[in-house]
Amino acid sequence: MMYNVAPVSKLPPTANWDIFKLQRKILLIFGLWPADRLVRRWYFKLLIAINLITLTICMVGEFLHGLYAYRDGNLSESIESICPTVSRISGFLRMVFYLINEEKIDNVLNHIRQAVLDQHPREHDVNKRLITLGQQFTFYLFLMMFFAACLYGVTPFFIMAYSWFQGQRPLVKLLPFKLALPFDSQNSLYFFLTTIFLNYASAPTITSQSGCDALFSGVCLYVYGQFQAIKLELKALSVTLDNTALKDSFAETRRVNEELRRISKRHQAIIDLVTEVRNAFTPIVLLTYTVTAIIMCIVCVAMLVVEGIYKFTYLPYAFAELALLFLYSYSGTIIRDSVLPKDGTGLIEYISLIRCFIF
Repeated sequence: MMYNVAPVSKLPPTANWDIFKLQRKILLIFGLWPADRLVRRWYFKLLIAINLITLTICMVGEFLHGLYAYRDGNLSESIESICPTVSRISGFLRMVFYLINEEKIDNVLNHIRQAVLDQHPREHDVNKRLITLGQQFTFYLFLMMFFAACLYGVTPFFIMAYSWFQGQRPLVKLLPFKLALPFDSQNSLYFFLTTIFLNYASAPTITSQSGCDALFSGVCLYVYGQFQAIKLELKALSVTLDNTALKDSFAETRRVNEELRRISKRHQAIIDLVTEVRNAFTPIVLLTYTVTAIIMCIVCVAMLVVEGIYKFTYLPYAFAELALLFLYSYSGTIIRDSVLPKDGTGLIEYISLIRCFIF
């Protein structure tokens, strides 16, 4: 089986993306699936613009509220405001990088899709297992982020309900996220509209992060599967080797040479794909590690200074950020170990076969 990558233009615009099914659904909530860049509908473009504007408004409002609270000496208010701000900045920059590198990411996705279509039957089990693992990672990551966003959204209502039963009159209305507003949030209409807006703002925040990071993990898992497929091909070839036939038969030697050349070309194609993945996702990887480190510092401080039920909102938030670090670290590790195995197993075998039969 040759590892030929079809030009992007030959792939149908309505391609079946089962390999990244869940990642695609999450990113389309934001409106941005890189492989649709040439056929993206106008309403998805509008949705992208609305989500970016929503994140921008929240970032400005939450930052200003945190700044005013800090000036007034209210550290807990400042921390509660700034913590989600960093997540929104992270999600906003992720999508900006996606838009800037959209063509590169599109090429990576289409190359992978074409490779799946051309896969040999012996690779099916390996690819299926890794694709399933990628979907599971995506589901649990999205679930943790969704749960954290839900806690942010419902916690104020629990507090207001408790205050109401304690006889607080008039009831002080609390917003899901703390931000500076140009109007009085205690007005019933403004409070209702602002609450809806802030809860909606959680959608682009969590989808921009979970979809983007899960897609990167899924790509790395597939590339890892391709390196495993190379090993399967080498094992399949070694079963057919006959030292006596190789010495006495020119045709047998030529067959082995052709097989090794084909495997070598495929191996180089996978290396080129790794290079494409690195070029497409490097800014996002750097952003993720930097922002996650900042968020974890803020969360640790928040757990110390924030009082009451708000402490519980930070637990799933922290677990979600740790899950992001795990996904990126795990994805990078399996690719590194595939290219350069720690014990040299597979790589030495590959080099020795090439030396024996090609050179």
